[in-house]
Amino acid sequence: MTKPPFAEIYHRQTKYHPATIERGHHIDWNNPPEQFKDYPGAPRIELRPYLPTNESEDWGAMQRLQDTDGPFSLPQLSKLLFATNGVTAMAISGGQKMFFRAAPSAGALYPTDLYLVVRGHADLSDGVYYYHVRDHALIEVYPEGLGPDGDELFRRLAAACFDDKGVAGARVAIVATSVFWRSSWRYGDRAYRRCLLDTGHVLGNFDIIAPKLGLCTFAVGGFVDQEVAELIATPEDKEGVLGVFPLFELGDFERVEPGPSARASSDVEPTPKDDAILSIHDASAIRRNTADSATGPQSSSEDFMLNPKYAFASGTKLKTSELNLNEQIELAILRRRSTRTLSGEPITLTELSDLLGFAYRADLRLPPEQQPRYFDTTLLETFVVVNNVEGLEPGVYYFAPSFMELLSVRPGSVQHEIFHLSLGQELARDASAVIVHTGDLDAATKKFGSRAYRYLHLDAGHIGQRLNVGAIRLELGVSGIGGFFDDEVNALLKIPAQELCVYITCLGKPAS
Repeated sequence: MTKPPFAEIYHRQTKYHPATIERGHHIDWNNPPEQFKDYPGAPRIELRPYLPTNESEDWGAMQRLQDTDGPFSLPQLSKLLFATNGVTAMAISGGQKMFFRAAPSAGALYPTDLYLVVRGHADLSDGVYYYHVRDHALIEVYPEGLGPDGDELFRRLAAACFDDKGVAGARVAIVATSVFWRSSWRYGDRAYRRCLLDTGHVLGNFDIIAPKLGLCTFAVGGFVDQEVAELIATPEDKEGVLGVFPLFELGDFERVEPGPSARASSDVEPTPKDDAILSIHDASAIRRNTADSATGPQSSSEDFMLNPKYAFASGTKLKTSELNLNEQIELAILRRRSTRTLSGEPITLTELSDLLGFAYRADLRLPPEQQPRYFDTTLLETFVVVNNVEGLEPGVYYFAPSFMELLSVRPGSVQHEIFHLSLGQELARDASAVIVHTGDLDAATKKFGSRAYRYLHLDAGHIGQRLNVGAIRLELGVSGIGGFFDDEVNALLKIPAQELCVYITCLGKPAS
């Protein structure tokens, strides 16, 4: 009998069950993880002087800066990094400073780190830089010119990405990683899911803000993990590389020839480890000595499922309003906070339509160079649990993004069930609508091996972040849920066992 991909094994092992959840992971509250890395003695480039002094200043008017400072100027990079993953607020709790970010994170643990790879820059030496979130500064990873020159850096980076022409032709690239311990401290083995979702949140911001600053990007999910980790000097037993994103000016979009956004993992047996997170990350890696097997299944698809399930179900066509949520969306990123309590009051069908359109069908409003860059959204499917939406009967609906249509699959209120399966979180009970992202893990691993597990969660977190900032733009409440009883979700949605719930997002009116 063929052994299943390790992603399936990991997913089964990290399910929550009502009977066993109380016997879960022990949290050492006296040993919390550090949220920031330090490079003692390394050169620093301060980015804070280039930020506007308040959010009322024009965050979108970067073109005039480009005219005077050139592309990828420090003011431009400062805004890009700040609105992607920067500290947008601070509070004091128990005598300790708490830093709140532009992107949400489970338990406010923020496992995602960003690195900047540059060459030929007017103000930065060729090299790799760590973005220090708390200080809003760049720290040189290879101090005093100890690293390779810029051309060699990008040659190696492109080679690690299977000679991706988009990477090879860039002068600036972002590498996104996750520091596993920051999340596993609290969430144990299930934390890998959280790390991927949280990085997806950050990528959602990145994709929204880059075009506002005159930039475009491409997602590269197929790379030799070890080679990229070595290039940015990160230890693979603590931190995993999750994506590479070359940056270009918007005007260069047509000439860039990026490679596929996703490739399959080598899917060899992972090295035996006591740590489930390191095991799943290792199992979903691409290795140089087996790279040929990783270049088969590829994807550059940016479209969602074209052939919806439940084709004979009664449908509700969604009509968006004239409101363009992309206008001033950068201010929504700066004001974004996860809503703690929802009122249970209804939202309108138009508000729900606008949010789903902004999150899933940006192509209806934006030119190609400003479209979100996912890994492979054809792996994802979406259900909408309606609790209280004006003009829509309560029940469970399947959302067909390509047709902007809701198909009824289970009529009648399931408010009690969604409350229970969300671990008794009142947000799900009091939400007007609950968006549930799912995927067929069996089909996904047939296409991409265990690496599909990364793409499913990264893309779901990315879409979830678009729902987050879109809701804030509409002055609605929003919060994501990564903890749920997995099998109960399948039962509620009436989906088979090989399909998995990836993420849940609650939408509604915030309680005053």
